[in-house]
Amino acid sequence: GSEAERRLLRDLFEDYNLKVRPAQSWNETVMVRVGMTLVQLISLNEKNGEMTTNVFMNMAWSDYRLSWDPEDYDDIDIIRIPPNKVWRPDIYLINNNDGQFDVALYVNVLVKSDGTVSWLPPAIYRSSCSIEVAYFPFDWQNCTMVFRSYTYDASEVDLQYGLDEDGKEIHEIVIDENAFTENGEWQICHKPSRKNIQEDLYEDITFYLIIERKPLFYVINIIMPCILTSVLAIFVFYLPPGAGEKMTLSISVLIALTVFMLLLADKVPETSLGIPIIVNYVMFTMILVTFSVILSVVVLNLHHRTPSTHYMPMWVRKVFINFLPPYLGVLRPHPEEPVQSKEPKEDPPIGHVDHSLRPGGEYFIRKINPELIGPWRGSNPVNTVQLQRFFDSDSYCLILPPDLKSAISAITYMAEQLKKQDTDDT
Repeated sequence: GSEAERRLLRDLFEDYNLKVRPAQSWNETVMVRVGMTLVQLISLNEKNGEMTTNVFMNMAWSDYRLSWDPEDYDDIDIIRIPPNKVWRPDIYLINNNDGQFDVALYVNVLVKSDGTVSWLPPAIYRSSCSIEVAYFPFDWQNCTMVFRSYTYDASEVDLQYGLDEDGKEIHEIVIDENAFTENGEWQICHKPSRKNIQEDLYEDITFYLIIERKPLFYVINIIMPCILTSVLAIFVFYLPPGAGEKMTLSISVLIALTVFMLLLADKVPETSLGIPIIVNYVMFTMILVTFSVILSVVVLNLHHRTPSTHYMPMWVRKVFINFLPPYLGVLRPHPEEPVQSKEPKEDPPIGHVDHSLRPGGEYFIRKINPELIGPWRGSNPVNTVQLQRFFDSDSYCLILPPDLKSAISAITYMAEQLKKQDTDDT
């Protein structure tokens, strides 16, 4: 066996010239079949527009100089020859992205007795791929791998599809289920191949990988946190104006969305041809949160205004007191109607209660327990008697003289300030 194989190799390469095409005449075309078996889709770098694949190339052609009769060599039907000793078609990946046009390992070629030469070298290719980012992360990409001869045109080398075990042409990329490793981010949807003839009469075989992204990672880590963060911006308006966390929550939501925007900017390619839909969503949400921050500032500014520092315009009263409460579901308290006094008509005292409609500038006080009132120390005994009558009668309000208006205003202001101070302390 070894002697026969040695003798066979000596006879085959006695007058063999690997620089000459295996054609019996100069105008004869050598047919080369090109196929591909995908082992792994390693990665797709959207930032650089680069797809990395691990494949086995399947090239087959016929070399009449490497044929023999098996009966003359102990029935040897197939031999293995180093690739640098036979003619090989210079077929390389045209759209490579790293300058490495060749295969990863130069394995031996298989030569059959009828002159059929097969070469199945492994290769790790980094091919360029145009990235469409409009629907990121729910996108799909169409990446191609173009193989052609560098020096032989269509009149010298005819590129054809590879054959399967039954001798039928394979018009797609072959995936070996036993050796294939699935990618965690991309799913292969279609993998066709096509033969093209260029205007310069150079042929190429183009393999297409139509892949769809698995969006679960981005939904869990980017989209869902972004949506939940956006919802927090709504609850800013449910915080009371006096709460100090109102502005803190608004700014925190805005910073969180900015972080998401930076993460997306680091992932998607730097192109102005299209903007990903998720970037549009985050940008729109950032605009809304920015408006919520501005509105929070306005609300806090209005909340800390007091009657002693600012005057409320009439249009503000109409909008926020008369117009908006029905639409916001805010119920206004009903105005208190003054209760008419039941003073006897026969001896109209000072401070007589008129049963007609009173002008809005008059002051009323509620009747209290007479035991809480000490002896009247006024200089006018008539006023003391009339005040005692008011406490003893069934009246609920009393018209005060104009000279007591300023005193009641001062007492009311002091009561409001004390109440506000107690509220701030609690």
